Amino acid sequence: METAKQVASLLEAENARLHQRLEALALENARLKGEDAQARLQLELEGLKQQLALLQRRLFGASSEKHGEKPAKSPRTKLRRGHGPTAQPELKVQEVLLPLDEADRLCGLCGGGLHAWEGQTEDCEEVTVVERSFVLRRVRRQKYRCRQGCAPVTAPAPPRLIPGGRYSLEFAVHVALMKYGFHLPLARQQRLYLREGLVVEAQTLWDQFDALAGHLQKSYEALLAEVFTSPVIHADETYWLLLEKGPGTKWYAWTVASPDTVFRNCSPCPVPAPC
Repeated sequence: METAKQVASLLEAENARLHQRLEALALENARLKGEDAQARLQLELEGLKQQLALLQRRLFGASSEKHGEKPAKSPRTKLRRGHGPTAQPELKVQEVLLPLDEADRLCGLCGGGLHAWEGQTEDCEEVTVVERSFVLRRVRRQKYRCRQGCAPVTAPAPPRLIPGGRYSLEFAVHVALMKYGFHLPLARQQRLYLREGLVVEAQTLWDQFDALAGHLQKSYEALLAEVFTSPVIHADETYWLLLEKGPGTKWYAWTVASPDTVFRNCSPCPVPAPC
């Protein structure tokens, strides 16, 4: 900045000297030509002043940039890098209050005791996992009796997929979801549940969602009827071979679908001999 001021002062002095020289030359030229020197000189001076002002603006701008003087910029909002923490509106919120250990409740400056500052905490969030747990629920159905000695009445039992079965409807839905929704085979589910404390056979797991399929059979059949109401239907089929040899070892899996409904099924080859 100081260097720019010095350059400007030198230029201004040089311009003043040139003005004086031009004025003298203009007067002498006018005298020799017999013209009105004062008016002509005034016009030339105005033109020179405009050129000088333009020169100074250009010079000061270039000089300021050279010496680190940057023109003022309009304020910008600082862009935030990264996407930040992902919102988790579906997760349950669990509040955890972490106190100081009894031995640490001493002031580090004066040695006095520390007491809780009510309502004042420093907060943060973390996503954690609470492991699933299987529960043996013992259902006790209340009995009622009449004071007149009539037959007693017992509260109804919860619905069961398999009459007299030991597993709940929620358990059967969970097994089916793990198999068909997350492609977790029954043998793998068996090992996973054993790790979590539940002893169950893969056949028992099969029995649960097989019974569930029986209850959903009517809904399953309604899907096919819904597909056939569509003016446009997609159809596809593929086959696979069973390990056994002989007729009936070739099965087909086929699908029909409309824009909003899909129906799948599998069946053996309808004509065993050509297969």
